[in-house]
Amino acid sequence: MLLRDIAKTAYDFKRKIMMIFYLIFCSLLIPVNLWAAITPHLHSVLSMQLLHATSTLVLLPLLASLWIQRKHLHHLSSFILSIFLCVMVVINTRITFMGMGVRNGWIDHLFLALAAMSVEAYFLFMPAAASEKA
Repeated sequence: MLLRDIAKTAYDFKRKIMMIFYLIFCSLLIPVNLWAAITPHLHSVLSMQLLHATSTLVLLPLLASLWIQRKHLHHLSSFILSIFLCVMVVINTRITFMGMGVRNGWIDHLFLALAAMSVEAYFLFMPAAASEKA
């Protein structure tokens, strides 16, 4: 019994550390996307594709969490957030493979910064599960 509690505690600690690294990475994408919106054609095609691919991958854990916890979340806000994130994933996947030359690409970078902020807000202000409160 004691060994199981130690293993669970170690797993919870590793999970929390990984979440901290994930949120730090998400917070770094906010100013990068804002900078890309301000300076639209000062980056190379490869750097732009990497930024869009990375920003898309960052949104996937939030989409998975929204799907897993859909029964416990506020339906309207989670529906709106999931639609927004799905649109961002589709658009940015297309931009990742298509490359530069997207009309009004700076708007996409603003929305990517907003999406990264929503990831931060969701995971930082998410209510704790009943099992974690005890």
